[in-house]
Amino acid sequence: MEDLTFLVSWGADKKTAWSGTNYSLYKALKDYYNVKDINLSKLSGNRWKNAILRRLLRLDSTGLEYYRRHRLGKKLGSIQGNVFQFSEVLSENDTRRTFLYVDLTVSYVNYMRTHLPDTFAVSAFQNTNADIFSRRGKEQDEYIRSCSGLFTMGHWLKEWLIQQGLPSDKIHAVGGGINVDKGLIRPQTKTHNKILFVGKDFKRKGGYVTYEAFKLLREQGRNVELYVIGPSQDPIQNPVDGYHYIGLIPYNEEAKYYNMCDVFCMPSYFEAYGLVFVEALTFGLPCIGRDCYEMPYFINDGETGLLLKHDDPNELASLIQQILDNDSFAQNVTSNHQNYVQKYSWSAVAERIFNIITILR
Repeated sequence: MEDLTFLVSWGADKKTAWSGTNYSLYKALKDYYNVKDINLSKLSGNRWKNAILRRLLRLDSTGLEYYRRHRLGKKLGSIQGNVFQFSEVLSENDTRRTFLYVDLTVSYVNYMRTHLPDTFAVSAFQNTNADIFSRRGKEQDEYIRSCSGLFTMGHWLKEWLIQQGLPSDKIHAVGGGINVDKGLIRPQTKTHNKILFVGKDFKRKGGYVTYEAFKLLREQGRNVELYVIGPSQDPIQNPVDGYHYIGLIPYNEEAKYYNMCDVFCMPSYFEAYGLVFVEALTFGLPCIGRDCYEMPYFINDGETGLLLKHDDPNELASLIQQILDNDSFAQNVTSNHQNYVQKYSWSAVAERIFNIITILR
């Protein structure tokens, strides 16, 4: 086996960093490489030292990260062989075989800021420093041009980067993985009236348009119910009957609602990837998403779910009704269950990465 250095910020608990993404991929890559991890969190100083740096250099949190990255690069000079990282810690002038794995690039955030202001306003990046992000975007693009390979989670990001002129031979969409406990998948008898929304950021993930569509269906005499999981506080004041705020609960408790509901609805305005769709599909739920980003790749429109074309509660209500009234959507999802489990496993992601690195050797 070849060696692979895994540069990662584990944080307080390595198993939960980036929702478990880092640790799951780290374990999966061990089937293909002798993986040595280097915890960047330990190299980058404690929080008190960083607080002093922020004050002395007048940096916001993004600026501090920018400064720390360059300091860290100097400390990692002894690393040899393949290097796998989640942000461009090593500089664009580095001669080692370096690979970067991302769900989003800084350049796309800058693009949203300029060209998609409505999306940017709900993107969770709206309070970032434009000047710092502009510099970081240019630097990251240069790094992508010079590194051995960029692995993106989403196909949409790969296609967008190539459209921006970045080298197509460097950019590879390898997906992301889920960690669904198969023992939790116990579908209940369906009642054809239950809608599930899962997302902490209710506004960005299309929670309000989902609620308005649900309300329209109630007004039309449909006995539908909407279950909302994720927000720490109830986002709806004085809701109509049939609305159920569940809030933020452990994942094993979420399984109850995946098993109980009939359709998963999350028409997100911006979603770098969106593995929650795969989780819903794995539980047997047809999905409704927006016709953008990775959602069209997760959802086979008209087969395993439907895609919202406009930000219109009436259109969304119609899509929900179509799925609730047509068992073929759920049947198609169920027949693809094994494909979802295999395609979106971390083992499959690691295999794709290994095969690409081998070809690029």
